[in-house]
Amino acid sequence: MSSMKKSLTNDILNYIIEEITTPENKQKISTYIIEPSFTYIFERLYPFIILTAVIFILFLLLSIVLIYLLIRNNHHNHLHKSFL
Repeated sequence: MSSMKKSLTNDILNYIIEEITTPENKQKISTYIIEPSFTYIFERLYPFIILTAVIFILFLLLSIVLIYLLIRNNHHNHLHKSFL
């Protein structure tokens, strides 16, 4: 790239950065680009978040039930062996 192109590119980038970092433009970017994007993404992902939470809760309940059954079975086997 020639030095003129580099200089022009740097000047353009510096101008864009200066414009973006003004408080007024930061507010516009936040209001019209970032917030709607996050809202849209969250709305699209919300069913998957709920599904993941439900599956996690079911696994947790299943684990608790399995641990309870294992402890109960182990306790029952120890009682049964002590009578023999």
